[in-house]
Amino acid sequence: MTVSRRGVAMGAAALALLGGGFAFNYRRIIGPWYPPTPYDDLLSQIVDRRPAATLGQTAVRTLPHSDAATLAVRLRRPGFALAERARGDAAAGRVTEVSGWVVPESVAQYAALAAQFA
Repeated sequence: MTVSRRGVAMGAAALALLGGGFAFNYRRIIGPWYPPTPYDDLLSQIVDRRPAATLGQTAVRTLPHSDAATLAVRLRRPGFALAERARGDAAAGRVTEVSGWVVPESVAQYAALAAQFA
């Protein structure tokens, strides 16, 4: 088997395209990076913190005791998985209105926490 210049050039071009595509879209592939916080165990459950922080900026004004430490204590109670807690809140009728959206209380609390570190 012989290696031709054309084969090497085609392979190099393919690798360059693949590398360029990865460099252009690596944030979509790997995911966004956020600076570390003392509440990463809670905030890591949020898929994208930017929209959550936008919702949370309004939620902070409507929630009582919405400082980060108080929210973290409330959200770290046993069974603190966001998805499970949100389903439970919605089923139990524990909802709040934030910017015209009716959301489970836990979602508003997580969003308020995300807003403090956005």
